[in-house]
Amino acid sequence: MPQHELDLPPDDASRGDRDPESAPPLAGRITLGGPTSLRLTADELSSDPEIARFAAAEAGRHAYHLVRLALTFAPTPQRPRLEFVHVALGVAAKPDEPEPVAHSMDPMRLSDPVEITRTRRLGPQLSLLGADAALGEVGRSVRYTAHQPLVEALGLHTSSPAWEFRRTRAHELSGCHPLSLVLRTPADSVTDVTLTVSAGVRVPLLRRFTRRLPDPLRLEATL
Repeated sequence: MPQHELDLPPDDASRGDRDPESAPPLAGRITLGGPTSLRLTADELSSDPEIARFAAAEAGRHAYHLVRLALTFAPTPQRPRLEFVHVALGVAAKPDEPEPVAHSMDPMRLSDPVEITRTRRLGPQLSLLGADAALGEVGRSVRYTAHQPLVEALGLHTSSPAWEFRRTRAHELSGCHPLSLVLRTPADSVTDVTLTVSAGVRVPLLRRFTRRLPDPLRLEATL
């Protein structure tokens, strides 16, 4: 899978920078692997007879393409730390053809279990003739486990699928994360897939950086 170390330029005037052109890009933090594609024909799917029969039955109307990519975040400690990363695919439909859609996506959702403690206190106050008096305080701590999403798929069954990564209390954004989806396109059509990566860091306010890859991924019958 080809690797691309991404330099993401800032989206705006940097919230206080007098010269927007002088704002440095977000560099050395995100590496993109791919994307690559494979057309899923009945022959490619022959190891699963049921899916192969489905692909053969659909061949006259639709083509299915497996698109794979990976995001690698530089290991921590890095400052400023990544708050979120958003990777979006755009699939443009021709005016006279049905719209391509994301038939399936993986992963759909990965989350971190995080233990949270909340303390609830009850302490009524009375004011008597200008003097404050407390009737005592009752407190109780409650513990529970919440699941904070680390990565979520967005736009399933649409022409604009995406994944959103967010750091959690348990984990910073680091390491390699493989992503894959199956795109359904009109049979024998040529479809271009664009890819846009955005990231957010606090410096100290939240700033967004975005880069769209210049060369779209082309899906066609010969793949």
